[in-house]
Amino acid sequence: MSDKSSFAVTPVCSICIANYNGAEVIEDCLNSAFTQDCDFSFEVIVHDDASTDGSERIVRDRYPSVRLITSEGNVGFCVSNNRMALAAHGKYILLLNNDATLLPDALRTLHEEAIKSNPAILSLPQYDAHTGKLVDIGSLSDPFLNPIPNLDTKRRSVAMVSGACLWIPRMMWEELGGFPAWFHTVAEDTYLSFMARLRGYPVEAIARSGFK
Repeated sequence: MSDKSSFAVTPVCSICIANYNGAEVIEDCLNSAFTQDCDFSFEVIVHDDASTDGSERIVRDRYPSVRLITSEGNVGFCVSNNRMALAAHGKYILLLNNDATLLPDALRTLHEEAIKSNPAILSLPQYDAHTGKLVDIGSLSDPFLNPIPNLDTKRRSVAMVSGACLWIPRMMWEELGGFPAWFHTVAEDTYLSFMARLRGYPVEAIARSGFK
């Protein structure tokens, strides 16, 4: 397995994976991260949120290059990601769910878009892991701010993207203040996307590569 993560150089990207009881999925997630087809360095950070299924041990024993943060108590998705972002060294942060897997060119695609445009929140098409069916390319919203899946490959600007695979410059994350801790695990990606748009930052979904 190739491993482009390194502490010898400052990583371009910090992949942040919030894990809670992910023993059945965390290896697929990590393997998809460490086998990315890209020519830049990245680090992988996992925050284990007091798992009880042995998934923390899987990460510790089988993925020694992962920067593992462990929590004594369950603090939720928002705090988990805030802690990883605080520890991140990369210019960019990619938030990745523990049950998500990246297609091989995902990091390269996100980075290519990031360096040729103004600071933005970016994401990729999401596919159903079992059927391969397209789920969304980001989401639009109705008047009540409910997400409506975007399936238009020609539409780039969206209202929000999923926190399952959310790319953001670290400086923007810090400016926006990350996730409000009191959200715990609900609608935090919607909040961050809308906050970015209110500050004048684009929220975009790139209609190639993807994640499941």
